[in-house]
This record gives sequence, C-alpha cells and structure tokens, in this order.
Amino acid sequence: MKSITSTLSRYMLAFCFASILLFGGMILYFLVSNYQKDCAETEKAIMGTAKETLKTEMLRIQDNINFSISTANTIAANSIKAEVNEAEEVATHLINTYKNSINETELKQLVKEALRNLTRENKIDYTFILDMEGTQILSSNHPELEQTNVLSKRAPDGSFITKTIIALAESKNEGFVNQNRSEIGATKNAYTQLEYIKYFAPFKWVIGTGQDYEAITKATKKDILKRLSLIRLGRDGYIFAGSYDGTVLLGPAKGQNPLQSKNTEATKIMEKLIEVAKAGGGFVTYATPSTDDHLKSLRKLNYCLPINEWGWYFGAGPNISRLEKTLQEQHDKLFEILLVKVSVTCALFLLLVFAAFFFTETFKKVLTYNFDSFESFFRKGTDSPVKIDRSQIAFKEFDQMAVLANTMIDSRESARKDLLKSELTYREIFNSTKEAIGVLDIEKRVFIDVNQAFLDFFGLDRMEAIGMSPEKISFNTPPYDNKYAGELFKKALLGESVHFEWMVKDVQGKPFWTDNLARVATIGGQQRLLIVMRDITERKKMQEIMIQTEKMMSVGGLAAGMAHEVNNPLGVILQVTQNIIRRTSPELPGNMPLAKECGIDLICLKDYMEKRGIDHYLASIQDAGTRAAKIVKSMLDFSRKSNSAKTLGNIETALENALSLASNDYDLKKQYDFKKIKIIREYENTPPFNYTEMEIGQVFLNLIKNAAQALSEISNKTELPTIIIRTSVDNSSVHIEIEDNGPGILPRHLKRIFEPFYSTKAPGAGTGLGLSVSYFIITHNHGGTIKVDSNQGEGTRFTITLPFFSNSIAH
Repeated sequence: MKSITSTLSRYMLAFCFASILLFGGMILYFLVSNYQKDCAETEKAIMGTAKETLKTEMLRIQDNINFSISTANTIAANSIKAEVNEAEEVATHLINTYKNSINETELKQLVKEALRNLTRENKIDYTFILDMEGTQILSSNHPELEQTNVLSKRAPDGSFITKTIIALAESKNEGFVNQNRSEIGATKNAYTQLEYIKYFAPFKWVIGTGQDYEAITKATKKDILKRLSLIRLGRDGYIFAGSYDGTVLLGPAKGQNPLQSKNTEATKIMEKLIEVAKAGGGFVTYATPSTDDHLKSLRKLNYCLPINEWGWYFGAGPNISRLEKTLQEQHDKLFEILLVKVSVTCALFLLLVFAAFFFTETFKKVLTYNFDSFESFFRKGTDSPVKIDRSQIAFKEFDQMAVLANTMIDSRESARKDLLKSELTYREIFNSTKEAIGVLDIEKRVFIDVNQAFLDFFGLDRMEAIGMSPEKISFNTPPYDNKYAGELFKKALLGESVHFEWMVKDVQGKPFWTDNLARVATIGGQQRLLIVMRDITERKKMQEIMIQTEKMMSVGGLAAGMAHEVNNPLGVILQVTQNIIRRTSPELPGNMPLAKECGIDLICLKDYMEKRGIDHYLASIQDAGTRAAKIVKSMLDFSRKSNSAKTLGNIETALENALSLASNDYDLKKQYDFKKIKIIREYENTPPFNYTEMEIGQVFLNLIKNAAQALSEISNKTELPTIIIRTSVDNSSVHIEIEDNGPGILPRHLKRIFEPFYSTKAPGAGTGLGLSVSYFIITHNHGGTIKVDSNQGEGTRFTITLPFFSNSIAH
C-alpha cells in the first residue's frame, strides 16, 4: 500500500522537475532555433551573392552561345550567295574579254577552270556547274563526276538532286537549295548541304556554290570554344566545357575523358555535371585535390548549363574555399554565444531543482505528523468512541476532517441500526415480487442470490440455487444455446439493458418460456448481473395460434382473387385449346368426313398452321394454363401449416414467391388490381442462408398486400402506384426494404402498428394481426429486427434485418 505523504512528495517533485524540464526544453529549443536561423542568414549573406553573380554570368554566356548558333547558318548562306554572284561576275568578264579571240568550247573551258579556283581558303565551300540536260560540267569537291550526266542521281531520301536544281533555275533563275547527299565511296555516309544556284544564260549553265552543315557547325563550335577560353571569372574562376560522352573540350583536363579514367572522384564529378546539364542546368558543388600536398582539397562551386543540340555542356565556378572559411568563422562565433546562453540556463535550472527539493521535504514532514494523528484515531476508533484531539491539528483542512470524523463516530451506531432495518426491508421486497430475480456473479458466472419466485419457477431450494450456473436451467436449444447466451452476456456487460426471451427447464426437465431483462447493477459495492424473469409460456402458445390464424386469413383473401382471375377462365382456356388441337388434327378419324364435306385438306391445314406458327401459339396457351395451375398449387401449399425447420435458401426467391401470390390478389370491394401496380426490384444478389421459408414468405406477403391496399387509397390518380423492393447485405446480416408511394401512416398510428389486434383499417376490413405476427416471426423466430418509416402523403417503408447468426436457430 502506498503512502500518501510519500506519493504526494514524489508527485510534487515530479511536477517541479517536469515543469523545469518543459520550460528548460522550450528555452533550449528557442536558443538552438535562433542559432540555426543566424547561421542560415550568415550563409545567405556570404554565399548568396556569389551564387547569384555566377548564375547571372553563365546565363548571359548561354544567350551569346545561342545567338552564335542561330546566326552561323545565316552567315554561311550569305557567304555562298556572295560566291555565286562573284562566280557569275568572273564568268561574264571572261566572256566579254575573250569572246572574239577564242571559240566557244575554249571559252567554256576557260570559264570552268577560272571558277574551279574560287573555293575559299577555309576549304569548306565548293563550286559546281550543271547544264540544263543534267551534265556535271564542274564539281570542285567531286571532280570524278565531271562530264557525267547526274540527272537521275537520287539523294538518300529518294529525291532527285539535279532535277530539283534545274527546276529552280528554270522557274526563278536563282535561289537556295537544301540537299541530302551521300559520300562517294564504300561508306556512303549521308550529310546535308546548303547550296545557292544561279542560271547563267550565255552558256545555259547553272552555277552554284555550297557548304556542308557539318562544316558550318564545326566552325561554329570552334569559334565558341575559342571565345569561352578567353573568359575569366574573378581571381580563381575559369570556364569549362565538355560533351555528354565525357570528353573535356575546355578546361584544365582538356582532351581527357574522366568517365574512362580510374579516378573515381573525377568520374563522379563528371557524371554529376552531365546529369545536371541534361536536366536543364544548375549548381554543382564538389571538392578537388590541391596541387600542394600540405593543403586541403579546394571547394568548387560550379554552375552548369547545356548545349543540347550538340550534346555539350559548359560551366564555370570560383574557388569558394575562402568564402567557406569566412562562413565557418562566423558559425564558430555564433556557437560560442550559444554555449554561454545554454550554460547560464542550466545553472539556473539546477538552482530551481535544489529549491524544489528543499520545499518538498519540509512540507512532507508537516503533512506526515497530521496523517499520523488521523491514523491513530482510526486505529482506535474502529470499535471505540475515542475522538481526535483537534488541538494537535496543524492544517485547517485536517481540522475540518477531524470534526467530521468525530461526528462520524456519533452517527455510526445510528447508521448500523438503519442499515439493518433497510436490509430487512430489501429482503422482504426481493422475496415478495412475482417475477423471478437472480443475481449473477460476473466473474464466476454463478447465482449468488435468488428470490422466492425464482425458487418456485424452477422447483429448487435455496441451497441448490446458490452457486448454480445459468446453463443448468437453460433448455439449451437453438437459438437459446450457449453461443447465443454469450452474445447476450457481452451486450449486458457493455452497459446495455438486454431484453430477450429464453426457453428454460425446471428441476424435472420440463421446458417453459420466460421473458427476461438483464442489466449490470452495483450490489454491495460489486458489479453484478441482475436478471428478472417472467413466465410467458401461455403467451407463446397464443402467438403460434395467431400466426396460423393470420396465414389462413391471408389464404382466404387470396381465394377470391384466384377464383376471379384463374379458376373460371382457366378451364375454358384449356378446354378450348384442347378442342382446337383435336378438331384440326388429321390423325383423328372423326375430323375427316366433315373436312372433306367442306373441301378442306386437313394435312394441308396442319402444314399451314405449322408454317404460320399457330401450333406454337396453341402450345403457349397450354403453357400459360400450366403456370396458372402452379399458382393455385402455391396458394394451397401456403395455406398448410408451415414447417418451422430452417433451410438454406436465397431471400430473393422468397420475395419472388410472395410477389407471385400477391399478383393474383383482387379486392372486389376496393376494386384494386395488383397487376396495375409497378414493381421495382433492386436486388444485391445476397448469399444463401438458413431461414424458415414459409414464415418469411408470410411476412413478405403481408407487407406487400398492405402496400397494395394502401396504394388503392391514393387520391392522386395521376401518380403511378409503385412498390420498390430492395435487398442488401453486410458482414453480419441481410437487409430487405419494401417501400410504396402510398398515402403513408399517421404519426399516432406508428407507435402501435405492431401491437396485436391494432388496425388502422375500417371495422371488418382487417384483424390487426398481420404486422404483429410478422414482428413475432422476424424478432423471435429469426432473431432479427423490423422497423417502419413513414411520412404522411409520401409513402411507407418497412425495413427487415435478418442476422447471419440466426442460421443456427431452429425451434
């Protein structure tokens, strides 16, 4: 047993320590948060400017590179156009100079050789001459093609190169041509050329010059690398460039491929640069070894950007080791300030701990003395009237307790007398009630007290009843077996008042029914299960009679409809159909003379009837008559006393059987016809489970007939009478809803709708047993629930829930 003073002291110390730790933790948290915030602001101030400057400079260089690439093709086009114009001027000058001194053949040869030497010093331009028939007069880059007809020559894409050039010369005299060509030789690599041609009228030639795009790109790359090599960023910065395959194009490792080296650090750096460039560019930070063995590695901050059309990347970055050194110095200063603040805070908390400990010990001593006084009092006052000496009490609260304790001694004897009198009164009431009452020990699950009515119910004496388990008086038949009892016991332990019926037996084994109410009650300071029982054997017998009576009344209501809808026309239909078949059959000898007299060939008539489907129609009439006979049989089966044994079945089948029976109901007085009601089925394909088919069918039939009779009372004839039937399923039960759009039920009737002999119909129109019998079948025989929801003028919905655990119920 714990000491109050020790416990209170520990709690006070724990509270003080917890408060100190809580506030101390909060203060330390804010100190560390401020330190981290100051470090972040310092780093932003020192490093942020360097990063922003580097990024801005690299983006400017990227804009220049993109501009150089975009203008390279324009420059090349202007160059080859100028060369064609120059070639035309040279050819025209030679013709004007020598046309009178040499013949045309010699003059053409002179012009040809003069134009051959017009190729630029960079060796990337070429000159060619074609005549209008497709003969290659001159080709400075492929002299082997001269004096051959290349009109039928195709480009790698299938187009005719020479035909395209001649067509342009004929239509526009001059212009640019983009050509896909292939190299002469075994490899025949494809490449693209930019050419400019012009029609030279004196000789009917096409003069042209051109450049390879690859040559243009190569020259542009060379020019850009040259310009990048001249750029410097700060004192330690430099520009670098490379290709995506790892080759370094510009920088300290120019011409090397770190991806193929054994230096894993260099390989990782190169892979990171390429990855960032392919992603669109960004910052890359890494350390590189210093050339001086006595120095640490250098920190590098690079900003890398892509040139995707060439598969290149380029970047630059300064040495940030100096910036990081300054940053580290600032961090160290901030950390020293943090240590001083933390030390002061810890010293203050330690002082508070000593103060809390001293205060707690002092309070403990005073409190212990007062408790000792009360302990001495209670030890002596258990059986004697000795009171507490109030002069020795130090606290006001304990003095008030002393007054109460002394008063308690005065009233204790009086309370004992009152308690004895109350106990005798309780026992008298307990034994005089007509209901059997049993008090059950929850842990041991045995009766610890029973009244006289309980003993009379079961023919026991008190010695036999006390200590007996409830299983000994249970008849133990489904659903009233141990499993079902366990479920009820759990509900009662959860605080619910459980109301249920039970089949029990007396000391001689004779069964009888009891209506029971069980709930948890506190008796003598202990949680007990209180069970109140009432004999309802006679009521159960009456309910069975009521079920059969209501069933017979339902059959009586169906009989009129069956007589009106089926019995009278059924005999006529079947008899007439049979006579038609017989009197048109050629196999019946009596038909032949009369047919011959009328000039009819019965065999031809038979053939005609088969081809026109008349035989099929007659067979359909016979099938309809057979189905009508089955309906009559279903009604007769329903009128017999049902078998209460449960069988495995589907709930939708029972609904369809009830609809089939109800569809033949016709009320002569109200003039309503079930066939004029719209039926909507919303089935969820529920699984099969055990239930009593005839009883559940009777419930469905009662509800469907009630809905149909209510629909006949609708004053608004424009609305189509409708009954909606729904089924659904969850983990523990099946749900059935039967809903109509009839006039609804008044609120004052809803509370009594399931009472026996209570009816909202006119006198003589109903017995008031249909819904009460349905309620008994669902709740008692199947362990389910049935409820009704209705709004006046909007319709009514009955909801039935049949639990799966009722599968074991059979009685």
